Amino acid sequence: MMMDKFMNNKDHGDNDAHSDSETPNDEENSSACEESSTNTGTSGHTTHATGLSNEEEIKQLSARETSTIRCWRWVVLMLIVIVGAAVAAGAFHFLNSEQESQYMEGYNSFASTVKDSSTFYVKNLHLATRGLAESITEYAEVKNQTFPFVSIDIFETLARHTREQSGIESLVYSPIVRDRDRVSWESYSVDAQQWIQQSIEQYQASPGLVSSKDVTYGAMDPIYPQIFAVNGGERSPAETASSYTPYWHVSPLPSTTYFINSNQLETLYFDKNVFNAATIAREGVYTQMVDISALAKDDLFGTDTHVAYHEQFLVNELNVAKALSMPHAYLVEPVFAEVSNPTALVVGYLQALVPFDRFLWNVLPEGVSGVYVVLQNSCGEVSTYVLNGNKATYLGEGDLHDPAYDYSARQIPLYQYLNPELTPKLSGHCYYSFVCYSSEEYANTVKTTLPGIVVAAVCVIFLFVAMTFIFYDRFVQRRNNIVLSAATKSHAILSSLFPSNIRDRLYAEQAEAEKQAVGRNDGNLKSLLAGDGVGVAGVEDGEMGYVGKPIADLFSEATVLFADISGFTAWSSQREPAQVFTLLETLYRAFDEIAKKRRVFKVETIGDCYVAVTGVPEPQKDHAVIMCRFARDILSRSRVLMKRLETTLGPDTGELDMRVGIHSGPVTAGVLRGERSRFQLFGDTMNTASRTESTGMKGKIQVSHDTADVLTSVGKGHWVTPREEVVVAKGKGVMSTFWLTFKADTAVSSSGGSSKSGDDADDDDDCDAPVALKEDYQVSNLVSDKIARLIEWNCEVLIRILKQIAARRLATAHLEVSDQTANENAYMQADTAVIEEVKEIISLPDFVRSKDDADVNIDSITIDSAVVDQVFNYVSNIAALYRNNHFHNFEHASHVAMSVSKLLSRIIAPSNVASVKESNKALHDHTYGITSDPLTQFACVFSALIHDVDHCGVPNAQLVKEEAHIADYYQGKSVAEQNSVDIAWHLLMDDSYVDLRKAIYSNDAELRRFRELVVNSVMATDIVDKELKILRNKRWENAFSEQVSHESPKEASDRKATIVIEHLIQASDVSHTMQHWHIYRKWNERFFFECFRAWKEGRSAQDPSESWYKGEIGFFDFYIIPLAKKLKDCGVFGVSSDEYLNYAQRNRKEWEARGEEVVQEMIEKVNREMQDEAPDQFRVTI
Repeated sequence: MMMDKFMNNKDHGDNDAHSDSETPNDEENSSACEESSTNTGTSGHTTHATGLSNEEEIKQLSARETSTIRCWRWVVLMLIVIVGAAVAAGAFHFLNSEQESQYMEGYNSFASTVKDSSTFYVKNLHLATRGLAESITEYAEVKNQTFPFVSIDIFETLARHTREQSGIESLVYSPIVRDRDRVSWESYSVDAQQWIQQSIEQYQASPGLVSSKDVTYGAMDPIYPQIFAVNGGERSPAETASSYTPYWHVSPLPSTTYFINSNQLETLYFDKNVFNAATIAREGVYTQMVDISALAKDDLFGTDTHVAYHEQFLVNELNVAKALSMPHAYLVEPVFAEVSNPTALVVGYLQALVPFDRFLWNVLPEGVSGVYVVLQNSCGEVSTYVLNGNKATYLGEGDLHDPAYDYSARQIPLYQYLNPELTPKLSGHCYYSFVCYSSEEYANTVKTTLPGIVVAAVCVIFLFVAMTFIFYDRFVQRRNNIVLSAATKSHAILSSLFPSNIRDRLYAEQAEAEKQAVGRNDGNLKSLLAGDGVGVAGVEDGEMGYVGKPIADLFSEATVLFADISGFTAWSSQREPAQVFTLLETLYRAFDEIAKKRRVFKVETIGDCYVAVTGVPEPQKDHAVIMCRFARDILSRSRVLMKRLETTLGPDTGELDMRVGIHSGPVTAGVLRGERSRFQLFGDTMNTASRTESTGMKGKIQVSHDTADVLTSVGKGHWVTPREEVVVAKGKGVMSTFWLTFKADTAVSSSGGSSKSGDDADDDDDCDAPVALKEDYQVSNLVSDKIARLIEWNCEVLIRILKQIAARRLATAHLEVSDQTANENAYMQADTAVIEEVKEIISLPDFVRSKDDADVNIDSITIDSAVVDQVFNYVSNIAALYRNNHFHNFEHASHVAMSVSKLLSRIIAPSNVASVKESNKALHDHTYGITSDPLTQFACVFSALIHDVDHCGVPNAQLVKEEAHIADYYQGKSVAEQNSVDIAWHLLMDDSYVDLRKAIYSNDAELRRFRELVVNSVMATDIVDKELKILRNKRWENAFSEQVSHESPKEASDRKATIVIEHLIQASDVSHTMQHWHIYRKWNERFFFECFRAWKEGRSAQDPSESWYKGEIGFFDFYIIPLAKKLKDCGVFGVSSDEYLNYAQRNRKEWEARGEEVVQEMIEKVNREMQDEAPDQFRVTI
């Protein structure tokens, strides 16, 4: 990394206690802080306030210079526009008025045609139904039949003529049956049902208007022998009432007799009060609109016949649903007992199904379209048609005409009552009307574009002149914008680099340079800062070639803070560069926000070192107090952020902490002109502040004696506590330092609150309430907060790969040809040992091109909440299954998973692939197919997570020696590894993880590949088993040897992928040996403790301390370094392979030099730990 040199010079950041052998070169560290910088900035409140006002000043100046000229330009332009618009408007108004007059005449003519046609149909409809009702009465008189016992054997013939005459779609006759006649009627209806067959024969002889969709009649079931009602799809006798209106004659007859004898008063498709209205009015009245789909559901007519019927009148291409949604209503006509008797009783009702689109057939001539007809009734129902030539188009429910054409409304009543004064006033029925409207479509067929052409011609003439002014103004505006943008950007850059007072002095220097640069073009601020200004007379170039005096000042009272992250160097060695920058950016951004609130000036950042100062560039009386509060705030804030970031940046992030040093004294501050000029601080105060930080401790704020004196002088002496240890700093000798502890103020008001004044009035001295942390800083009360964070991080990693799996399935969905269910039982057989499942070659999927040759964005993928919950539950259970060992524990498994994830990310983005988008196939081949299969990546991380589940803390050989049950069960081979696979796999197969399994694999091929990858990966962590080791070495030689292979390219690629995956998990299992020295020390010590405890407990035959030093050297020479070289040789891990190899070689060298001393320290530490647990039980001689 770019910051490696700095990090390597500050290894002191990784230890809480500093021994002489590990003390860094403090002089080099201080020099780095003083001579190097990144992200130089200013205090936020000063820059923001000053920058904003100057930016506004620049804009106002530019506006004043151009406002007068632009104003006159707009005046001329508006005059041109006004004159042109007036001429064009006059011409348009005259021509348009002429066309409007012609348009309204034509529309009124067509509206009258619609009215005449509709009136004719309405009149014909009423006459036809009234005539049929009278025919029924006459038929009964001729046949000498008494109502209601009337059956008309020619009903279909009579009804067909009525339908053809009026356009009625269907007719129903229902007699009125009094309760006293019910039994007789039910007997009569059974005996008189021969009319059904007669109607069928009459229909088939002449079906009527529609012949293309004739009803096909089969054997008709006998009618129901009682007047009935339908409840829940079942027929049951109608409830007792004073009268009934059963269905009887129907035309055309449907294909079933199911509905005949159904009581309409109980099974009704409209308001039954309409019968009362028809009885009182003694003429036909309309129902509300009828739900035709309900009629079709009850088989009252055939849907195919219905569709064909309406296709005669409509332009729409109808389907059944569309045809059933169109407006219909019943015209209910009373049937009287006598024909010529005006007071005759009503003995039945004739119901005519009226399709309103029939009224709009053959109304307008071809070529005329866009006349809207809105059907509405007094019951509040509205539907809309549009007339297109001789047919109509049904648009749907509601008034859908364009409100802009309300002026063209023409009302057309659709009723002709015999008693117009009585009938409309009766309740229980609806009366209908059409309202015609014009539309833009119709207007376009009538109106021409002549007015527009004339207007366009006039506009073109005036536009030519106007455009000249417009383009001219735009060019001037563009020039002004460029000048303003350049000035604003230059100002913003200066504001971010320098304090406001320094910036103003730079402006003054620029003005002076411009005066002296007569006849030259280099008198600008950039040249001034870069050192390209006018030289001093008599001085050669390269010596004192700057204009004016240097911009520098002495600030006698200032406080400087150095803060760096303890453990950052070791932590960053395990992370991707993006993760390192995520941590630093998150912390520095939070620090910057606190600096703005506290009026602290940020000087620079160097790697993980944050440098800030108070009292500069503006003097501050309470500079030390402000800086101490700032230090408290960033220390608290950093702890919160590091805990939160552990779920995204991985294990150990939450254990990082800040080390802060503060010193007060005079500093020299100014602008060091030259390349990349910036504001800098110099002086012994900077060096002392750096030494105060470097000799501090993790999680503490160390202040110098001078700072402590300043705090004491302002009444804050209770904030500091003398440090007991003697501090010896390089270049400074013995230093007297203090810890900043923020003890509560002793002065308390009578009300019980702290006594504060001045700047203290709005600040809390209690370090438990830092700025911006009163709401944010809450620590979880979990039993093991670290394990909880590790679980969450592992879940995040697994869920991210599950998203990639889901995205891959979506991208290749067009190639899926198999829907085979995964056979999970195949891997649950108890008689199959895990080690026997190890494959020499695991077949990975072939390269397939994604849909549309583009990958699905995983950010758009959402994992089902059930899957997320199951991932969390599974990882939590896995964590619980790990034993409380020093080394083989869940924390180490997470460390291995992090290494696997890091290596996989390097595989996915190798340094030698320029464009993944253009080289997907090349990337696939380069990585042997691993990049193209997120399931493989999931299996690798999953294997790392489970590889040491239920590990006993002793090697397999010891388990075999102890004749443990699991050793017998696994026949003494890879005991711990096989046990881990079985436990984790059986847990995954539990019914509570069904959704998780479906997210991992969707078919048997994916399940098989997942199982093989898990088995091979976990078995690869058994590096002691000689047989497995020999087989792996042989597979490596076969895969990467230069000898000619007789395998197919696919087999060769799969062989390489298999061995690469095994070495990936092996390297990750011991990745601590190939990372920073402190990481190696941490895990080496834990492994030593685990082995030492096993020996003391009698579970190991040899004291590990006797051979630990030489054993580690051999481990490096014969396993670690060769393994790191293999990672490099396989060529798919990018810079990670070099990084791992370099760390392995450095750690080996460091161990050789310090290993014996480290072993002695570990023995002393383990003795103390074991004595604390059981003082009389354990004791070892060093």
